[in-house]
Amino acid sequence: MAREELDDHALLRRFVAGDEDAFVALVRRHEDRIFALAFRVTGDREDALEATQETFVSLFRRAASFKGEAEVGTWLFRIGINASRDVLRRRRRHPPAEEAPEEGVEDPRFPARVEENAVRRLDIARALEKVPPEYREAVVMHDLGGVPYEEIARLTGVALGTVKSRISRGRRLLAQLLEPPSPGAPSKRTR
Repeated sequence: MAREELDDHALLRRFVAGDEDAFVALVRRHEDRIFALAFRVTGDREDALEATQETFVSLFRRAASFKGEAEVGTWLFRIGINASRDVLRRRRRHPPAEEAPEEGVEDPRFPARVEENAVRRLDIARALEKVPPEYREAVVMHDLGGVPYEEIARLTGVALGTVKSRISRGRRLLAQLLEPPSPGAPSKRTR
């Protein structure tokens, strides 16, 4: 059976048994999803890349300790959340120097529609940064990662009701942050 046809558990078992190509297959299968998660948590492309790399380094080192109680993708998601948190903690200790964006430079490769979508995604990422970490984590895991409530509760060690509450509150905060301002009212949107 080709590696692409194997499920995640089988690939992980093969990797633990010494098949390094199985590890590569796992990375390829999950790297986009882990990067998206890390980007939503950190709000920064470079930090997201660092967290994604740390996630797969952890997978490489800890593959043999996987007990199989959860899906491999969910386990990786949890590792990705922790890696993203670690990157954010390091960033707080050593903030990067601010770079001034180039003003007035337009990129002809991107039509306005794509640009609008990019701005919207950036608005969401910035709004997510303002949501308290416990709410942001729950929203990202459930809404972006598709992790079920029960699995989030198990992974985070909190009660199912708390997970549901955090997701609800996180969504409500995001909606408030993304709500267009009323005419004449101060802007709530992130800039």
